[in-house]
Amino acid sequence: MTKAPQAPALEVFADQISAAAKVITAFCASTGHPHPSFDDTQLNGLDTLPSSAPVEVQEARQVILESAYRLQQVIIEPNQYLARLAVYPQHLAAIQWLCHFKIPSLVPHEGTISYTDLAAAAHVPLHQLKSITRMAITGNFLQEPVLNQVAHNKTSARFVSNPSLCDWALFLAEDSAPMAPKLVEATQRWGETTKKTETAFNLSLNTELPFFDYLSSSPEFTQRFSGYMKNVAKGEATNVKHLVQGYDWASLGNATVVDVGGSSGHASIALAETYPQLRFIVQDLPLVIETSQSQVPEAMRSRITFQSHDFFTPQPVRDADVYLLRMILHDWPREEAQKILSHLAAALRPGARILVMDTVLPNPGTVPVSEEALLRVRDMTMMQTFNSHERGRDEWEELVHAADSTLNISRAIQPVGSAMTILEVGRDQ
Repeated sequence: MTKAPQAPALEVFADQISAAAKVITAFCASTGHPHPSFDDTQLNGLDTLPSSAPVEVQEARQVILESAYRLQQVIIEPNQYLARLAVYPQHLAAIQWLCHFKIPSLVPHEGTISYTDLAAAAHVPLHQLKSITRMAITGNFLQEPVLNQVAHNKTSARFVSNPSLCDWALFLAEDSAPMAPKLVEATQRWGETTKKTETAFNLSLNTELPFFDYLSSSPEFTQRFSGYMKNVAKGEATNVKHLVQGYDWASLGNATVVDVGGSSGHASIALAETYPQLRFIVQDLPLVIETSQSQVPEAMRSRITFQSHDFFTPQPVRDADVYLLRMILHDWPREEAQKILSHLAAALRPGARILVMDTVLPNPGTVPVSEEALLRVRDMTMMQTFNSHERGRDEWEELVHAADSTLNISRAIQPVGSAMTILEVGRDQ
C-alpha cells in the first residue's frame, strides 16, 4: 500500500506555530492580558504569559518554542551552522559587560538615553558601549528605537527590577561558560575520572579545590552562584512552584522538613508561604548560611531556621519527617551522591521519607528537541563541573539501592511544565 505523501516540514512547523499562536492570542483577548510583545511598556513588568494560564495555553507556548526551533534547523544551510553558532558566546559576553558596568540600571525605565550620555554615566569608552550594546540588541536585550538612543525592552527591564539576574549572567559568563572549552584538556589529562578535583572547572579557574569548596572560599563567587540558583528556581521549567504544587505537602500535617543543601532557603520559603503548618531547617555550608538568614521574611523566621552542615557527614537532625534534596544529587558523581543518600538513610525514622527533586533524563528523541537540548546542557554542565551527570530512571533506582538496600523509590511525580521529577524515597513499612 502506498503511503500518503507527507506535508513538507516547513509547512508542518509553520502551521503548528500558526495554530498555537491563535490559542495564545485568544487567551490574551479573553483575559485582557497584554499580547506578547518586545515592548515592556505594554507588559508593564508582567510575564509574557502568566504562570497561572491554562494548560492548553502553556502547551501552545511550548509548541511555538519547539516548532520555531525545528524550523530554523530545517532551513539553515550546513555551511551556515558554525557562523550562527558563534553568535551565542558573543551574546553572553555582551550581557556580561553590560551587567559588570551596570548599564541596565543607567538606562531610564521609560524613554531613551543617548550613547554619549550613557557612556559618560558608566565611565566606559563610547565605541565599546555602542558595539557591545548593539550586539546585545540582536539577542533581544535593550533596544535602539531611534539611532544612537538606547531604551529598555522587556528583557533588559527585568534585569533592573530583579538585579540578581545580573548575578546569574555573571555566573554564566565568568564561571560556567569558561569550563566548556576545557573539557578536551580535562579528558586528555585525566581520562575517565570521577574525582571532583579533576574537572574542566578545575582547569578553567586554575584551582585544585572542588566546586563547593571553592564556592565557600569566595564571597564574590558565592553571590553570583546564589543569584543563579535563585533565578533558576523562578524559571518555568525549574520553578519552585512545581515543588510547592506537585507534592501533597498538606497531608504531612505539622511536619518538619530538612532542606539539605538548601542554599538561601528559597524552596523552604516558597513552601512555608503555602503550608503554614510545616517547619523547616535549611542546611548548607557556613558561608552560604551566613549570607542567607536575612533573606527570610520576618513572619516566617519562627518556622524557618538555618543550620551549618556538610551533607557528606552524618545528618544531625534525626527526627524530621522529610529530608528534601532539590537539585543536589545531580551535582555529584555516583560515589558522592551515594554517600549523601546513605547519611540521610541512617537518619530516617519510621514513616519519614527523602524527597529528591532532580532531572530524570529522558531517552533520546522522546521529548521535544528544544526541551531535550536544555536538559543536555545541564548534563554537560554536571560533567564539566563535578564529573557527574544527569541520571535516567534506571540510574536513580540503582543509586538509591546502592546507598541503602532497604530504600525504594515509592513514587515518581513530574509536575506539568517541570523539567524535574519528584522522587519519593523511603522504606517499605
